[in-house]
Amino acid sequence: MTQHQEKIPIPASLIWRELRVRVFPIMIFLIVAGVVAWMWRDRVEAATMIGHVVGKQAEVRSPQSGSLAEMTVSPFDEVQAGDAIARLVTTDPKIIQAELAVVLARIELIRLSRDPFVDQERNLLNYESMQVDLMENRARLGMARIQKGQALRELERLENMDERGLTAKELLERARMEYEALSEEVAVVEELVDRLQARLDRFDLDKIMDSWKDDDPLAAALKVHQRTIEKIEAEMMPVVLHAPVTGQVGRVHRVNGEYVDQGDTIISIYSHQPDYIVGYLRHPLFVQPEPGMKVLVRKQGRDRDEAIMEIERVGARMESVEQFTSLFPDQPFETMGLPVRVTVSHELNLRPGEVVDMRLMTR
Repeated sequence: MTQHQEKIPIPASLIWRELRVRVFPIMIFLIVAGVVAWMWRDRVEAATMIGHVVGKQAEVRSPQSGSLAEMTVSPFDEVQAGDAIARLVTTDPKIIQAELAVVLARIELIRLSRDPFVDQERNLLNYESMQVDLMENRARLGMARIQKGQALRELERLENMDERGLTAKELLERARMEYEALSEEVAVVEELVDRLQARLDRFDLDKIMDSWKDDDPLAAALKVHQRTIEKIEAEMMPVVLHAPVTGQVGRVHRVNGEYVDQGDTIISIYSHQPDYIVGYLRHPLFVQPEPGMKVLVRKQGRDRDEAIMEIERVGARMESVEQFTSLFPDQPFETMGLPVRVTVSHELNLRPGEVVDMRLMTR
């Protein structure tokens, strides 16, 4: 009996089931793996460098020792370069008062010792007398201004306390009356000084100076005291502190009324605009960076915006980058890197102080 081997036809449903069970899973796996690899390479590629965006920043420091007054800025305030931000009172008011008291006593001594010179010309006597009066009133004006400033600070302190209900109305009224009285006294003495100065300006100085010899002891004493008063007046003027750059006040280290030493930081100012990026290429170096090389800079955000920038300068030595240890968390020893300076492209809208991922483009 002849046996015939005939192929048994496979139903189409069985073929489809075999494709669905065996072939399709492998195809889907390969497609997903390819897409993931492409996305990983394009979006999640590991950074070979990390960078720190640098912008202008400045610290306003005290040029001398003294007390801060009239601080006009607070954190997050915008300032322009040259704006007055505070005044520094460099001399203790008590010391100035003591010096002015000494000058007044010596001027009074000169006034009492003028009798031996009564035979001099009348114009010279009048000139000297008015000069003595002028210097005496200038000294009194300086003392009155100091007292007025102290009264103003005390009044402001009591007003602040009164707003919080921490002081009596009688003390506030007494401080206000004292300040108004000193203000009136300053105005009166200022008017008297101006009037005496105007009268002195009307004298014929050439004729008077001929009579006022250089070896005249009274004239010499008056000149010494005049220079002393000018020195005290200069010391009374507060030092005005100005903002060195345009930007935003980041931190206020000292407050009104606080005593500061020479060199103490008073405020910090930060610019809004980035100047450059300092990137660190991790040690060991597999590629030697050079000026002109391209760098891919990527923001550390959800959108992962990126732009191509260029190396401007290369550092001379390796530096510690401990502040970026989050990039290399498993390294047991200190992380070292070669710093490079990268020009800023404004496409990314970077902020000073921002940390960015970077990759050196060698191909």
